Amino acid sequence: MTVTFIYSFNQIQSDFLMAVVIGLLPVILAFSFIIFVVYRSRREADFRKREAELKLKQAEGELKALRAQINPHFIFNCLNSIHHYIQQQEAKEAGIYLIKFSQMIRYVLESSAKNWVSLEDELETNINYLQLEQLRSNHSFSFDFSCAEDIIPSDIFIPPMLLQPFLENAVWHGAKANAKIQLFISFENETYLNCQIKNLGDGTTEKMSHDLSNFVKKSSMGLMLMEERFQSLNELRGFKSGFDISDLEGGGKAVGIRMPYEKEV
Repeated sequence: MTVTFIYSFNQIQSDFLMAVVIGLLPVILAFSFIIFVVYRSRREADFRKREAELKLKQAEGELKALRAQINPHFIFNCLNSIHHYIQQQEAKEAGIYLIKFSQMIRYVLESSAKNWVSLEDELETNINYLQLEQLRSNHSFSFDFSCAEDIIPSDIFIPPMLLQPFLENAVWHGAKANAKIQLFISFENETYLNCQIKNLGDGTTEKMSHDLSNFVKKSSMGLMLMEERFQSLNELRGFKSGFDISDLEGGGKAVGIRMPYEKEV
């Protein structure tokens, strides 16, 4: 009787354990599946993150390469002006020019390693640049920079060297006698600035005999490089920036630039 009872108890215990195992099996399988899904999701997320970081580095490298291609245009024009003073044997003016030129070169080199620079520094450098171009061209043009009242240039940060190529284009392809270059900057919204450059000239330029471009081939790639640079900016940071060029009534050109900005960097 005792043996039968012990056997029955052991059988019940064995059946109970089997029932528990069978009952827990779906839970274990479901839990294992969840762990597998979470692990795989994290692994894919890590892979996508590493892939995005590689693409970001590649895009930033391409952007820096574009800036490196734009800078020689800027340097060439400055050297052209120094060449003018050497030809004219004006040592004092050449010395002043070299000082301004060195300041701008320093800015170009420093800004090329940055993603953002202050609008104040960018405007100051471009004013310096146009002053040097005025000296080169015997003041054949004038210029005027202005900002909307709600813009404080020292508090606004923009990608470097976005304005200079367009100002360069205005000088080299339209700043004839009595021409005027105007730059006006205003807020478009919380992400973009609206920059309007007007070149109130007739769109022609007469080269002087001392102009370096008479002796050195100067590639006209500035605007094409800017298109590539805006495209890279948009792909890299999700911007919708860019520029368009139009004709003005009575002669001259206008450039509208949609430029990203930040208030804190």
